[in-house]
Amino acid sequence: MPDLNTFKLEGTKLVPINRFNLEPAKPSTSFSVAAAIKKETDFRVIEHPIIHSIEIKPTPIIIGFPIFESYFPLIEDDNAITENASFKDYFKNEITLFFPQVEIEPNNGTLFYFENVPNKSGDKEGLLGKVTIKYSIKPKPLQINQKSIVLNLREAILNLKVKGDSIKINGIINSITQEIQFDLIDEAVKIAFINLISNIPDLKSNVDLFFDFKGYSKLKRNFMFAKDIFVLRSQNVTKKDLTTKSTLQPKATLISSPLMVKSTMEARVAPKTMISEIQRDNNIKADDQEEYVKSTFLLKVNKTLNYPLTANAETSLYKTNTGGFINNPFNLNEDFSQFKQIFVSGYNFNKLSIYKSMVQPNTFLLISKVYSLSKDLNTMKPCVTTIFHAYEEGAGTSEEISKISFQFVIGPNLSDFDLAKLKIALLQNNFVDGDTSDYFDKVQFLFPNDIAADYEVNGNYFLQQAGVTSDGKHFIFNLSTENLSEASIMINAFNNTITQYANINFKHKEIKDTSVIELNIEETVGEIVEALIDNNAKQIKISNQSISNCKLNSILLVYNQNSTYLNSLFFKNYPQLVSSDTKLLDFTALNPATSGELKNVFFDFENIENISSEFNQVVSQSTAYNRYVQVEIKSQSAATAKITIELTVQETGSKFLFERLKSEFSTPILFNFIVKNTLNSNTLISYKVNYYDKNDNLTSTRNEVFNFLSSAKIIINKKS
Repeated sequence: MPDLNTFKLEGTKLVPINRFNLEPAKPSTSFSVAAAIKKETDFRVIEHPIIHSIEIKPTPIIIGFPIFESYFPLIEDDNAITENASFKDYFKNEITLFFPQVEIEPNNGTLFYFENVPNKSGDKEGLLGKVTIKYSIKPKPLQINQKSIVLNLREAILNLKVKGDSIKINGIINSITQEIQFDLIDEAVKIAFINLISNIPDLKSNVDLFFDFKGYSKLKRNFMFAKDIFVLRSQNVTKKDLTTKSTLQPKATLISSPLMVKSTMEARVAPKTMISEIQRDNNIKADDQEEYVKSTFLLKVNKTLNYPLTANAETSLYKTNTGGFINNPFNLNEDFSQFKQIFVSGYNFNKLSIYKSMVQPNTFLLISKVYSLSKDLNTMKPCVTTIFHAYEEGAGTSEEISKISFQFVIGPNLSDFDLAKLKIALLQNNFVDGDTSDYFDKVQFLFPNDIAADYEVNGNYFLQQAGVTSDGKHFIFNLSTENLSEASIMINAFNNTITQYANINFKHKEIKDTSVIELNIEETVGEIVEALIDNNAKQIKISNQSISNCKLNSILLVYNQNSTYLNSLFFKNYPQLVSSDTKLLDFTALNPATSGELKNVFFDFENIENISSEFNQVVSQSTAYNRYVQVEIKSQSAATAKITIELTVQETGSKFLFERLKSEFSTPILFNFIVKNTLNSNTLISYKVNYYDKNDNLTSTRNEVFNFLSSAKIIINKKS
């Protein structure tokens, strides 16, 4: 199975084969995934899951002197990234680099603050509170040839302790004032207070601070390069600027060319030599490849947060609306749930499960009931990669595919429009805590990966054999098979938009929930409409970022006062946006009673994708071992309601069955199969066509033989 030592070309960068351009994952999630993969208690080199790559395009040299001198640590494989680690500078080996000292303290004399929340009768209903700290980054005492590494705080988490468990509270970071606030609700207010004053080490709270920094690491040794079959063998492709969103194919397609990894008995090629070959094959002009590549790394700093109560209320770090206090005002309830399922009007359980956090205000766990293929943010294509593993026999007279690997990504079927409407529904159903004037900014959504929920895939024999890892709210599937007929079935399902189903089961403490996986490359999730708001001109500039047409259904306008306006009528007869199309929308046309500054817009849209229009192009990409044949059904008599086609590849004995109903007769079938590339191979396909009436009675059968070297199209004629 391809791993982080197998790379593919993305623009002018080499990235791991299972890398897709998704929303950046939280640093804490990256650490969790790294720990699961490495199975180590000591974190070693942690590479940022989005940014890490090998740049193979030359960086222009800037002539002149920089205003501020920058230092970049050289991260070796045996270097542990800890607070006390030291590294050599990449550019000046005589300089040693250290991490600065990170300190935390109560913010302006207040560490903990809470208030009782009354109900409609004025009785105490619950608690709202917060823990506030200030962080500082101070250089350590350094010698002349010692310098500090520049750190950027990305995430802060407050870890609260209860018996046999812990609770994680996400912090709100203000990098300008260097303040961090952790909002709390109900039992979490009590737990935080107990942890902050406790003298028992196992009950003391602590804070995880995640910093990122730039550094260099050595090129991976013995890595493999997965080549694009179509790009490398085509002589007519114009090489465009590889840093743009355009692809190297003559036209944008949803069906991607497979990648090829070749295994030979030759000795491993040095990374520099291999990258030079990649540059040459892809017409990328570059100087000699560097031995080292620039990456973004993560540093995790853990700080204990514990301050005993004092005898003076005026100087107490623990406060309420009446001032400081010096006694424990709480009775702790140890039997509590971190999440409680809620029911929001208009949201059915077959669409979404919603859980309200019982420890952090305005925080909701969402479990989408459908997970679909995710779009790549760069190419806007489905996140699906197919890799062929080939090896040569003898003196190169025979070439055979030994294994096929698939990488694909699924994500929750919830658009930004869906999430924005959900925020409004939560407000209308009184699920927003505290002051609701800025609820659009206060409400935050979590997904199963954010709480480290356990997950399991079942219900599909093929998919449940895959290795699954998480990346933000997405799941990356890595699936390899040596059964080439099985692999062709998967390829044919993708290419012919035959939905593959499976279940993904989530479990976290008291929560047990299930979602359905639906794999179909014509039904992907991801935002495709870019909107630029111009409040001065009172216009919104929209553009279709996808490679397919887009139909707009509704627009949700959000103003600075968090007032909202939904308009569905405007787009009732609105023309489809073609790929890369740009339009201007006037404020008054969308909302005649508009007032205030427009802050954000969300679109409900449909991606109009038609894969069958690409079949002719895909068929032309056939190779000696990876073949494509198009099956076309001619107009049939009114009595024919269904047709089944059974195909047998005589070279391998692989059998495939396709079924088409009357409404699908006009949509061709793209048939994929894999054969051994030899000098003397059987090039025949035998196929059987069965015709059925509306009552599913077999009315006719035809048996034919087809030579895929003489033609790339099988015609299914009208029943004789």
